[in-house]
Amino acid sequence: MFSRMAKKAKKPEFTHCKVKSISNPRAPWRVWYDAEREGKTVRVYKAFADEAAAYTFAEQKDVEISNHGVRYGDMPPEVRRAYDYFRDQSAELAAQGATVPRFEDLVSGALSEIRALHNQKAENQITVAEALAEFLAYKQTRVKSRQLTDLTVRLNRFAQDHGTSPLASITAAQAEKWLASLRSLKNPEKLAETPFLSPLSRNHYRAALHAFFAYASAPARALCPINPISHLEPEKVETSEPQAYTPQDVAKIMQTALNEKPELVPVLALGMFCGLRVSEAIESDIAKITNATGEFRTTGKTGARMAPMTEAAAAWLTAQPRRTGKAWPQSPRALVDQMQELFTLAKVAQIDNGARHSFISYRTAEIRDVARVADECGNSVSTIKAHYRQLVTTEAATAFFSIRPESKASDSKIIKFKKEKSA
Repeated sequence: MFSRMAKKAKKPEFTHCKVKSISNPRAPWRVWYDAEREGKTVRVYKAFADEAAAYTFAEQKDVEISNHGVRYGDMPPEVRRAYDYFRDQSAELAAQGATVPRFEDLVSGALSEIRALHNQKAENQITVAEALAEFLAYKQTRVKSRQLTDLTVRLNRFAQDHGTSPLASITAAQAEKWLASLRSLKNPEKLAETPFLSPLSRNHYRAALHAFFAYASAPARALCPINPISHLEPEKVETSEPQAYTPQDVAKIMQTALNEKPELVPVLALGMFCGLRVSEAIESDIAKITNATGEFRTTGKTGARMAPMTEAAAAWLTAQPRRTGKAWPQSPRALVDQMQELFTLAKVAQIDNGARHSFISYRTAEIRDVARVADECGNSVSTIKAHYRQLVTTEAATAFFSIRPESKASDSKIIKFKKEKSA
């Protein structure tokens, strides 16, 4: 009789898994199967040191995939940990008599709440106008009135175009397009379209928008996810050499102001003959300044300093009717408008920051002491040496500081000066 050899047990075959032997000495068996992760089907591999363990795992996994599909083929570790936590805690709560919902119901309910909150946030998203009102209220106790007015004027202009838009929807491209479209609000010549704003003016608007969106995007408020203006670089601004008014033009400007717009005289006198910046001049107290002897204290962006009270400044301050209060009691915007009207009446071309430039130029030529002028004006010695020292002559400086209000008995409305000789 012939003995029959025992047949090897047939390896099971799986529909969704495959078992292979590999050359890894520590884990020579590998099981692979398909699973779904983040909406994509991926192939998952697991290695085993024992053949039986590999086939047992493959059999269980194949049944799981057959019953639930590929998306359940590989349960992420965090899901398993979450279920383990649920199982332990629900058992403890049930022992205390609490009614615990099913794991599926808990997850479904939590996700429904998240969806509802998200939808509510999207529906009730704060608009640009609402966020702007909140920002300006916040700034009221944190910046000076002049800066607050500047922010209000510039940002309200943005709100006119985008006020009803959700704040979070504003992009850097939208902001850049808006900045590029800005035109001058002044149109004395009644043009069909006023000129576009200069790069410097657009930079001022950009800075205001940056401050607004930085406030709104701060983590403590989270009114919008990011500050879109942070992606916009300031434009390059070409600067020119400072210019000064001639003594003849200054006489026209000052006398026209005294005759037609006396409310402008204090600001002009403090700029022309004391060297104050516009922001410093408008906050000055007329009563304190007119009672000063030789010099007076002023505070500006470079800190407090002593500004000179020249005889010319004193003469013009005492010639105008007001004796108390701020040098300019109205808004900065009104000052700009009134100044433009004044220069039109005086028939003199307006120079940007011309009053202060004129003072520094003529003061430097008069006293020949750059360090002293820098101290009086809150400027740097290097800037005055580079831009002001050779601008005017000593003779012109003498004429400049000799300008006085015309006498009532005089028949001439404008003080006359001899024509300067060309250099």
